Amino acid sequence: RLFSEMSLRDLEFAEGIPGASGATETMMFSEGTMPTDELDQYMNMSMSVAPEEADLGDAAAGGDDPEIEEAAGDLSSIGLTPLPPAEQSPARAPVDDRDDDMIQQQIFYSQEKHVFILSSAGKPIFTLHGSEDKLASIMGVMQSLVSFIQMEKDQLRSFCAGQYKFVFQVKEHILLVMVAKTGESEAQMAMQLGYIYSQIISVLTQAQLSRIFSHHTNFDLRRLLTGTEKFINSLITLMDTNPSFFLTAVRCLPMAAQARQAVSAALHSCRSKELVFGLLLNDDQLITLLRPKRFSLHPADIHLIFNLVMGSASFRNGESWTPLCLPKFNNSGFLYAHVSFVDEACTACLLLLSTNKDAFFELSECRKKIIQQLSFNGSLDQISGAISAPRYTTEEIGIPEIRHFLYKSKSTAQFTSPVLPALYAPNTPMYARLFRHYQFVHHRMHSQARALKVYLHTMEDEVLLGWCTAGFELYAVFGPLVTKENAFRCVLSLIKWIKAEESRLFVTTSQVF
Repeated sequence: RLFSEMSLRDLEFAEGIPGASGATETMMFSEGTMPTDELDQYMNMSMSVAPEEADLGDAAAGGDDPEIEEAAGDLSSIGLTPLPPAEQSPARAPVDDRDDDMIQQQIFYSQEKHVFILSSAGKPIFTLHGSEDKLASIMGVMQSLVSFIQMEKDQLRSFCAGQYKFVFQVKEHILLVMVAKTGESEAQMAMQLGYIYSQIISVLTQAQLSRIFSHHTNFDLRRLLTGTEKFINSLITLMDTNPSFFLTAVRCLPMAAQARQAVSAALHSCRSKELVFGLLLNDDQLITLLRPKRFSLHPADIHLIFNLVMGSASFRNGESWTPLCLPKFNNSGFLYAHVSFVDEACTACLLLLSTNKDAFFELSECRKKIIQQLSFNGSLDQISGAISAPRYTTEEIGIPEIRHFLYKSKSTAQFTSPVLPALYAPNTPMYARLFRHYQFVHHRMHSQARALKVYLHTMEDEVLLGWCTAGFELYAVFGPLVTKENAFRCVLSLIKWIKAEESRLFVTTSQVF
């Protein structure tokens, strides 16, 4: 049904199609056009593909192919055990189940956002809603569209069909598609697809992924990703609620500068020779970071670490050891993460990263020394106090005219924001609306067509102000009656307050070795 609205009159290419002047929807390409008669013939052909003729079982399972067994053996050596081939699914649901199938279809088509992941051969890998096997025909059409455009030496980026926007991202061996009617821009949806791809790479590494598909192009990647779907789901949920992703910044736990320095010093003094990175965090907030002098962590990699810790409750049960690839740091190899929570009274999570897969016991001993040092110098109480303390409000700052704001420090790639007021309580339609407004203003500020330094957006219920300089980005929300002069007076006062509190709001200095 998502493709039912796509007809020739709904498609308009970047350079135009003869005879399609009445079209209202757009399809964006990097360059070039396509003849109308060829597209019409191809669309009619692709829509009539019969998925029942495709055999997803034999090629996906890999059979007794020695190349697949070798590739799977390589993954087993790093702790990823391939699952046995899935049993063949029934050909067709019984007649009594058709009503249930219809209900499921209605639920599926009522969703505002869909994510589809498939291999370059058209094999389903992941879908946000529904079953991959039942959606194999839709994914096949998506892969056919991309392949047809590639035959014309062009690249399919996005198009609109009715109220839906389709965004495609073609990676090596993998195609990612996002379909949404949320009003997000193409760039923001493409950014989210990039994060989802990085999540897959964090489990397999780019080198392993390339090796798997070079051995067998029809390999069913679901065999190796079984059990990790929850991390993709949680990542998609975070990207729809957490501004750190479109800001490309990390939120820090507000903490007194002297107390944070004592925590950092404890990590540095107790570090092991096998330690590469050390992070102390609380949910999606960074407390401190220990790193080598020559290297640093990209915010996107830290977001994947947050998602890993928040996406699995098993980490709270003891000390865990897991391989983790950080694509921005090195997409071809694993780091090995020792994950543990400090203690029952303190919900902070200590994550120690090493390049040595046999360093568990050494990092476990390092963890004990760090916690002993934090307890000895009183830092554990400081951390617990900072975690339990409520976030600041705009009333405490003395600027009640500002309902909410996001402030990003470009030099540190970190951001801060006050607690949400009752009007925009989390997990409510009003917060979802506010989040989309932030995304809209951010897109206007960073538009490739015309980037803006200052942008004031007036609506019926709110006024949004965006301000971008070489040192910071600021997005603020006001009531509908605020004047432009008053809005700028308020943000100037806000910036002065943030500069005065900078050492408490951000990790301004990290320990290096």
